Amino acid sequence: MSLATHVLAQQSGVSAQQSRKVLLVDQAKELRLHLTALLRAAGCEVVSVDNLLAARVELGRCRPLMVMVDWRVLSADGGPGCAALRSHPLHGDVPILVVVGDGTPAELLEACVQGGAEDCMLGPVRIIELQARIDVLRDKVPGPPHRLMERRTPRTVLLVGEAANTREGLGAHLEACGHHLLYAPSAERAMALVAEYGEPIHLLLVRTPVTSAEEMMRVERLRTGTRLGRVHTVVVTDGDVTEAPMLGQVWLSARTLAPRHLLARINGLLLRNAVGLQVDERVPFVCPVEFRELGGASWSSCYSSALSPGALFVRTLVPARVGAALELRIHLSTTREVLEGPGLVSWSNPYASRRTASYPLGMGIQFLGMSPRRLMQLRELIGGSSLV
Repeated sequence: MSLATHVLAQQSGVSAQQSRKVLLVDQAKELRLHLTALLRAAGCEVVSVDNLLAARVELGRCRPLMVMVDWRVLSADGGPGCAALRSHPLHGDVPILVVVGDGTPAELLEACVQGGAEDCMLGPVRIIELQARIDVLRDKVPGPPHRLMERRTPRTVLLVGEAANTREGLGAHLEACGHHLLYAPSAERAMALVAEYGEPIHLLLVRTPVTSAEEMMRVERLRTGTRLGRVHTVVVTDGDVTEAPMLGQVWLSARTLAPRHLLARINGLLLRNAVGLQVDERVPFVCPVEFRELGGASWSSCYSSALSPGALFVRTLVPARVGAALELRIHLSTTREVLEGPGLVSWSNPYASRRTASYPLGMGIQFLGMSPRRLMQLRELIGGSSLV
């Protein structure tokens, strides 16, 4: 059993034996029979309920491997949707997977994203998709070799002076690039986070309103206190930067540099090229998405969370590997159109049961070779008031 599973079992008051239960929430008898058969074939024990209130009660009795919710249950209940499960005081962190269809309303999909559902599958559910998710949640998928992880996976950034979920903040933009963010409002919290995280930190990023010699020395004391003296250090200030960098610090001005240029400089230090994602221009965009690697036989479904002129950001427990060339099917919820085109995985974050760092699950996909007509459609979606 992994350390994360052991800690999770201790904190949640459950046994070290990993759960085989899947909590199934649906009202349609035919769908329940179909999903129950698939889950049992995948080695799971099924607990079925027909509404969210009963599902929340069931979460108080056991900790399932995941919760599968038919979208029609969310529509029938007319309440806060997945947020009702996510807010459970004991097992609110159990992964939620929503089963959707071509006719699922766009506003309901948006509520699923906002309510914290990690994944969705486009019905009819395929056994190979379901098995992939169960394998990930039961730690049956081996990790990549260490050298590949170090070279390919997103970097960890310690961000001091900015809170998590700051609208249009640097942290939000870096998360959209796939990076893992540790947020520290103070130097004391930064030192505690470094000790708590226990993994390599690749960049120390400091937000400050002023540019001064005193601030430069404060940053240097922070580097010493966190033992990150050899780690790249970037200071983003709201004032002008006129003096040459000193003490191994790179100072950038948020007043004179646009977000994309700030991100380009930071990603350059992290040895990442995420320019194609244009994360500073992304807008909320939620719809079912299917993808498969070029030459692959089977499709996998998920749903998007945001869109930019050059990229799509999707949420899923089973993202493709970084650098994979994909075929995409983007199901527009209101027009019932399906946009098809190629893409390249710029970053990929698989599921982890306990996370100290903040980062989006899923992947960022850069569009490649999209036809002019399709690109025009996407730009119209971005510029329009109704995005799905």
